[in-house]
Amino acid sequence: MPILDGQSNVPANISNRTDSVTPFAPAPPLTDMWVYAVGSSDCGWEETAGLSVTTCDHGGTQLRVAILEIGYGSNEIAWMNGGQLTNSDQYSSTPVCVTGGYYSWPCSAGQTVVGYLNEYSVDGYQNGIFKYQNTSTNSPWNTMSVQISI
Repeated sequence: MPILDGQSNVPANISNRTDSVTPFAPAPPLTDMWVYAVGSSDCGWEETAGLSVTTCDHGGTQLRVAILEIGYGSNEIAWMNGGQLTNSDQYSSTPVCVTGGYYSWPCSAGQTVVGYLNEYSVDGYQNGIFKYQNTSTNSPWNTMSVQISI
């Protein structure tokens, strides 16, 4: 049975919410991002926040990467082993809010969206370097990036 089914399945505060959230305040610029988790058929989900290399030997038919970014970006680009991924490789983007002082998802009605959990399929790869970058939708229009060795 596959661990991943094309919907958000990252551990912890995850849901399969697919409705859109409309913000009611100016969008905050990108301020932080990290590779939150890497998941694979052979290893399941591994939380990787703060790591530059996974500890599990990922592989199998499915390989997924979840990026947690704080702030709003408008130019997402992801690469695996130097090759740029297509827009369709991003299979989920879940709004992130703050609940009890912690980043959480899904957001409840009335909460302010502070960022997004973006999930990518890199099926077909057994290992390599995953890199992600995004640029703020507003001032200071900064570009941030993060990468992990899988």
